[in-house]
Amino acid sequence: MNELLVVIPAYNEEMNIRNVIRDLREHADMCDILVVDDGSTDGTSAVCREMRVPVARHRVNLGLTEAVRTGIRAAIKLGYSYVLQFDGDGQHDASAVGRLLAAAKENKGDILIGSRYLKEDDGPPGKRAGRWLISLCIRAVCGQRIADPTSGMRMMNRRVMDLFADSRFYQPEPDTLAYLIRRGFSVVEIPVSMHERLYGESYLNLSESLRYCFRTITSILLLQWLR
Repeated sequence: MNELLVVIPAYNEEMNIRNVIRDLREHADMCDILVVDDGSTDGTSAVCREMRVPVARHRVNLGLTEAVRTGIRAAIKLGYSYVLQFDGDGQHDASAVGRLLAAAKENKGDILIGSRYLKEDDGPPGKRAGRWLISLCIRAVCGQRIADPTSGMRMMNRRVMDLFADSRFYQPEPDTLAYLIRRGFSVVEIPVSMHERLYGESYLNLSESLRYCFRTITSILLLQWLR
């Protein structure tokens, strides 16, 4: 068994998950893989079984937070030292996993974020503005700039894993990053590249993106400020 478990939360990713698994096996052989099938109605689990990858399956769709929590609890039970949240849509680059793990083992941070925007803030103007506002709020609350607070590529050590597993408050979202920083946890960004989704569409359309940005900023400025 390796020290790192890559947890892939997946909902209806039958068309993408095969390539994600292949990429990890080719470029990140220092990790083990667990797919958390979050109530998919397609063949996501069947593809994973075909490729002999362990699957934890939710009977219904519980959302990203519970999918990640299921993976973390499994990692703790099995004795892993690190967990990496890794998207099932093919956007994350498996060749960056080794660098994230090396940084974690060097104690460079409790949470290491695979960051797309350390050098320059790119992407569609709407998303760029939302990301900038969230980053600004985190800096105002905890004094640290996070260039890519919405990145779904996050590695955590056992200290953070235990918190996520035991408390329903912790979520894989930017407001939790702000809260952890204020509690003395170290959050470090590692530059990575990202790919375009190969198949399917993101659930974050324009209206959902606006709601997400509003909820996140409200949580950071109000809830986190009061805690």
